[in-house]
Amino acid sequence: MVVPFDNQKARRARLRLVGIGVAVVAVLTAGGVLAVSTLGGDDKPGRSDAKASPTPSSSNASTSPGENESYTPATAPRIPILKATKHTQGIGTGFEHSSLGATSAAVSYWEDLDLLDDVIARQQWTAIAAKDSPKTIDEGVSEVRKVREGVNLPPSGGTPDGITFSTNVKAALARSLDPSGDVVNVWMNFDRFATIRDKGADDNPLRDETTNLVLKWEDGDWKVTTDPQYTAKVKGPHAYDPASKYAWMDGWREVADG
Repeated sequence: MVVPFDNQKARRARLRLVGIGVAVVAVLTAGGVLAVSTLGGDDKPGRSDAKASPTPSSSNASTSPGENESYTPATAPRIPILKATKHTQGIGTGFEHSSLGATSAAVSYWEDLDLLDDVIARQQWTAIAAKDSPKTIDEGVSEVRKVREGVNLPPSGGTPDGITFSTNVKAALARSLDPSGDVVNVWMNFDRFATIRDKGADDNPLRDETTNLVLKWEDGDWKVTTDPQYTAKVKGPHAYDPASKYAWMDGWREVADG
């Protein structure tokens, strides 16, 4: 499922691409290319009706209840995001079969997905889409093309020369959606920036957006699934706040750079 185009968020996330005379309206909207943060129906960040399952960083935390309750995402140990062991069709793949592996895959995918080049986007989504979600590939490509058309670029093509987008996932929360642990929902809080050659960084980047990916262990790697049997189980967590002990107790963990 693709999140509907949100004009208000688009205006808030607008970038002026000085030098080529276009305004990127939708690239920085919440979720970017293929957002699945609404896959749980009415479930949205801020709800707390689902209990947090163990997160990848839980083994690093103190076992003392009193000390644990004093943690916040900013003061607790960070998640050490794993590196991809393979590079397939323009995106890093090959993450270990664990909760940390699923979280690392989600963070890596979200940071590396191309936002304006539909050819690269198709290659990337083909590499990471689960077999039960073939439409995910076309939906991801379609969103890139909508963005291109919205900023007066041809429907298909590469990113305009001199423009670079950077997505930085700051925190993540992982929850298993089945008893086996082979289907994991990963919530992510992220910032997104644009840099224009000779003009510097955007002065109004998108900050503190929350989205999620549902990943399924398939053929020895984590794949993105939009199968309703899994996405219907997605429940929204407490809103991420680095200074909130409730966010930490719900499962939010900051991710380590690199």
